[in-house]
Parts: sequence; C-alpha cells; structure tokens
Amino acid sequence: MIPDLSIEELARRYNNGAAVPHWMETLLPRWQSESQWVRSNASGTQNVRYGAAERNLVDVFTPHGHAPASGWPTLVFVHGGYWQRLRKDDWSVIAKSFNANGVAVAVIGYTLCPQTSIRGIATEIEAAIAYLWKNAASLHVNRERIALSGHSAGGHLVAWCMTLDWTIHGMPETPFVAVTSISGLFDLEPLVPIYLNEALQLTHAEALAMSPAYRRRIVNCPFASAVGGDELEEFLRQSALIVEHWRGVSEWVLASHNHFTIVDELTRDDSELFASICSALR
Repeated sequence: MIPDLSIEELARRYNNGAAVPHWMETLLPRWQSESQWVRSNASGTQNVRYGAAERNLVDVFTPHGHAPASGWPTLVFVHGGYWQRLRKDDWSVIAKSFNANGVAVAVIGYTLCPQTSIRGIATEIEAAIAYLWKNAASLHVNRERIALSGHSAGGHLVAWCMTLDWTIHGMPETPFVAVTSISGLFDLEPLVPIYLNEALQLTHAEALAMSPAYRRRIVNCPFASAVGGDELEEFLRQSALIVEHWRGVSEWVLASHNHFTIVDELTRDDSELFASICSALR
C-alpha cells in the first residue's frame, strides 16, 4: 500500500540518512572499529563461503573455550543498508556481547542491489541459513537453538524467512527458536515511486510479492518487531502493519531510539531486547 502522500513527503519518510545526518560520522565508525576488534579477537570461523557470488560469505563468531557437545546457541544476523549499502564486516560488533554470554553469532554477507534484486538477496539469505544448519557440527553451531535478527533491510529479510518452506532444504518447518526484526520493512510498495528504487528496480507487482506482510507466515516461532520511538513515521507504520497482518507478533517500540541508535540494543547485554534473544536461545 502506498500512503496518500506527495512523492517528496513519502521519500522524506524513508530517508533515514537525512533524519539522522551524523550517523555515518559517529555511530558507523564506532561500530566498524569495534567490529575490527571482534574480527581480531573472537573465536570461530570467518569468511565461510556458502555460495558462488563474491559476497556469499558468512562469519561465525563463537565464545572462547570448548563448545558444548551440541554446539553453541547461535544468533544469525542480517545487516541493513536498504539492500544496496554496507557489508557484513561492519556488523561484527553484534557478536561481542553475545559471545561473552555464551552465544555464537553468524553475520551473513550478500550481494547488493543493483547487482542483484531483492528477490536475489532473499535467495542468498535462504542459502546461507540452510548452509549454516547443514554444516552446524563443523561450525560448532547448535542447529536446534538458532535465532534470527536483522536490521532495516535485514529486518525485511528475516521476516521473509518466516514465510519460507524450509523443508525443501531437509530442515524442520520451524528451524528457529525466535526471529527479531529491528526497524524492518514489511510492505515494499511505497519504495517503488521514490529515489530508493533507482537501485532496487522494483515493479509494483514484485514489491508486493516481496512484502512479508502480504505473505503467509509458515514458520511457527516467536516473531518480534522492534522499532525506535524516534524513527520516521513510515517505519512506525511498517511495524504496526506486520502486527496487524500476522498473528502473535510482539511489538517493541523503544523510546528515544532512532533508526540507527536502536542497533546498539543488540550490543548491550543489559538491554531488554538482548535479554529476550538470549532467553529464547537458552
């Protein structure tokens, strides 16, 4: 559904960079610096290839010490960037606090638009998760204790994973213990007429087809939609939409957080969002 707004106003409601103009000079460099520390100090295996494309790599960061016999409970994280920016190495920071609390973190890399389509990215994420599940033993991952989380475009992609038939990969119908979308997009049609579509190249039909809100939810695990209280209006609407269209969604509206500061809720082991994911994994 495209809101009844001018194109200029609709574009403003999706322009997070303009709403939080200094995040690339403040938050992103800090995350990148902390990510580099994780990449230099964490246990696990980096740049594991799950597909043929250049960016088809996943990092699996594990706690120090011997893994449990069944493997570590694992959070799989999908980064954002409107499907067209950033890279997995920027988000290794997510692993630090989870590792310290006995949880492994897998961060998925994927091809960006316009080199591929959103459907192409979704297919890569599906392949990466299936690879992690099938190779869990060698990666010290407990495939019975996997949770998903993603931010922004990554929030869309993990919601998409709730609509897939995982049994075609030889996996259970519900292979996750919990899925958490952070500042996710569940209705892609509003992106068609605005500047973002220069790279995404969505038609109206494809935008609707790739919108989790209009697809049947197959995976039967807890699903949460977290959004910042200070986010742009459309992100608050998007979160309310998935709550309306899917049964049993837990909505978290985190006061005083914008589209970028909300990510820090995953890096702090004293946050409720962090505790919720750890509780599901344990």
